[in-house]
Amino acid sequence: MPLSLEFAKLVEQVHTMGRYLGHVQMSSSNRLETALRLLNAATDLDVIHERIRLVRESSVSGYRGATPAPRPYSEVIAGVGAPPTPPPAATIIAADGSQVYPDQHESALYYLINIGIFVYFHGAPRLPYQFTHPDLFYADGALKDKDGRTVTNQAVNARRSLVEMQWLAREVWERQTEARPLLALHDGPLLKFFGAAEVPDAGQIEADYMGALQQLYDAGALLIGYGDRPRSTYIISLLHLLRLHPGEINDAVLRNNGDLEGLTDAMLLAYVLEPGERSAIMTQNSPQNKAYKDRKGPDFEIAFFYVNAADSTRAVIVRVDLPMWVARDPAAVDAVHALVLTQCGIQGRKRYPYALTRADEMAYVSSVEKSHLDEMIRVEMLRNQLEPELSNKLQSKDLARSGRTKHRLR
Repeated sequence: MPLSLEFAKLVEQVHTMGRYLGHVQMSSSNRLETALRLLNAATDLDVIHERIRLVRESSVSGYRGATPAPRPYSEVIAGVGAPPTPPPAATIIAADGSQVYPDQHESALYYLINIGIFVYFHGAPRLPYQFTHPDLFYADGALKDKDGRTVTNQAVNARRSLVEMQWLAREVWERQTEARPLLALHDGPLLKFFGAAEVPDAGQIEADYMGALQQLYDAGALLIGYGDRPRSTYIISLLHLLRLHPGEINDAVLRNNGDLEGLTDAMLLAYVLEPGERSAIMTQNSPQNKAYKDRKGPDFEIAFFYVNAADSTRAVIVRVDLPMWVARDPAAVDAVHALVLTQCGIQGRKRYPYALTRADEMAYVSSVEKSHLDEMIRVEMLRNQLEPELSNKLQSKDLARSGRTKHRLR
């Protein structure tokens, strides 16, 4: 059968896209020079703290950039941390999850959350430990909101994020007698925006999420959220704020980053951090972060640093989120820094924590596995005198695609 995507009609569009991306790269060089000058000049922490105080105590509410960590844990933002020596032993626990979204066209409505847990014993001649935990949700209480509508994909994502953190906390709690430090790896940011408009039980999810953080705190875990290829602009926004005169600071001016707009923190730090080095520890100025602090105390404010995880001249900038109970302890920060680099080095050119890679592999649900699950459900429906039937739309899609061959560009 003929291909429905006509690649010949895309050739010129792809050429244009390439030229556009090249232009964007060239036009960012002047902005990067400006940002580097501002970063290197930002050495007075008192001035920075005063500027942050100004935006927090005035009517200006739109600043969402970086702030130095609270005193006495503040670090000069232009400074860098050299790679420390990893601890001789540690227990590294990673959790990741995947999901199958509810599909109105299948014979039965359900969604699936599958969690993978991987435990790596750093410095010990022990085999890793791993397991998965799949949960199938099919009752109306889980599938419907208060108006009887099927829950959105965003709601499933929020519930998956919660379950990931709960299983991570549970596994850490069970391993408190293992070698310290206990490094708990979460894929993605620690600050969660569960989206009350799209998530019917957002309030309860957030409360349960904070409960999981409390359990990790009680266990003395070094919790981090690992962000690969970050697009955040927290430091860029801070540099934009610092260059403004006090009378110029208002929500309209802070809505973007002025002539630094388009730059990301990773683009800037690729020119600052040598392989293995980290940035200063900072926090994000946001209502959500303030809510974490107000609800659970200052130890639960979320901080972050960037680290160049590369082993060569080509920078690999990643963001590491960590709660203040970790960020305020220099020895804990050194352990996190060193163990992240060690984990990223296990897979050679793939600069990503090994334990998270394995947790992701276990959590992933392939299309073949989903098809097998759907078949299991259809068989069980027949066993219970139910007639499983796909929607006409899905049946017609399956019929239309059954004779098509997948092609790859070479």
